[in-house]
Amino acid sequence: MKKILLALSLCATTALVANEDSYGWQITPVVGGTVFDGRLDLKQEFFFGLRVAKNIESSFIDHIELGYDRISNGKQKNKENKYNMNSYHLSAIKNLDITDNFKFYGLLGGGYLRFNDGVSHPDSGFAQVGLGTKYYIADNFNLRLEARDVITLKGKVSNNLFYSLGFGVDFGKREQLKILQEVAIVIGDEDGDGVLDNLDKCPGTPAGVVVDEHGCEKVIRLNLGVNFDFDSAKISQEYKAELEKVSSFLVDHDDYKVLLEGHTDSKGTKDYNQKLSEKRAVSVKNALVDLGVDVDRISIVGYGETQPIADNSTETGRAENRRVEAKFKN
Repeated sequence: MKKILLALSLCATTALVANEDSYGWQITPVVGGTVFDGRLDLKQEFFFGLRVAKNIESSFIDHIELGYDRISNGKQKNKENKYNMNSYHLSAIKNLDITDNFKFYGLLGGGYLRFNDGVSHPDSGFAQVGLGTKYYIADNFNLRLEARDVITLKGKVSNNLFYSLGFGVDFGKREQLKILQEVAIVIGDEDGDGVLDNLDKCPGTPAGVVVDEHGCEKVIRLNLGVNFDFDSAKISQEYKAELEKVSSFLVDHDDYKVLLEGHTDSKGTKDYNQKLSEKRAVSVKNALVDLGVDVDRISIVGYGETQPIADNSTETGRAENRRVEAKFKN
């Protein structure tokens, strides 16, 4: 029996990891039995008792429990004497939650054994360690199995096994076992343009439109009219670098096509400007073909004077409006 009690003592010290319960108090009537150390010359006996536990919040210890056990008319070995025993004890309890309704616990404490005059064993203080299980059959009601090693301290040290079954009643709401879950905050890309929504300055971009790092439609603007006469569509040498940007992108991304959009300022008639805008787009198309871009990957459209980007009442504004823009799509 000593080996069993020693193992119980060691295991009790390891059962100290748990969650808190939220109830305030718990009362548990118990019935059980004893296996006394052989040196006490006491027979195995049944006992009844009561436990009153106080929940301790925000602490390593989950409960402080006051207990009382009573043996009535116990017997000694080889003697006719009968005795009564009262046990008073205080324990610190730590839970280990397995599920919402099932838990293990360990306890550590001490108390006092008091015998009446019918037995020669002296009254004694004791230390105790124990293990138990608790199963909730309803929200505030549980069954409790427990085994304790009661170690008497007066005279010869003895190890005594006390085992019990209890029915516990919680006063207050019991907190369900909480499993912490890591919640990943997922940032989406609603318009599917490859730029996350938290970085996308142009949400709702149509499918297939090539965008820049801000999620806006990628546009290379070619301003073709600053140094030319009113009706000119000839590309100046100074804009060769702009054309090379477009051709380089298309060469590097052979799954993309380009739409060339021609524009004019507001001078002249709308019909004339419409045709002039188309001519400018054609001029850029031909220049890109000369730079190695497949003609089938280039389409054109003219918008005339309908989409200005600057004020047509000034020369500077009109110069900015005489342009070609290249837009990429896959």
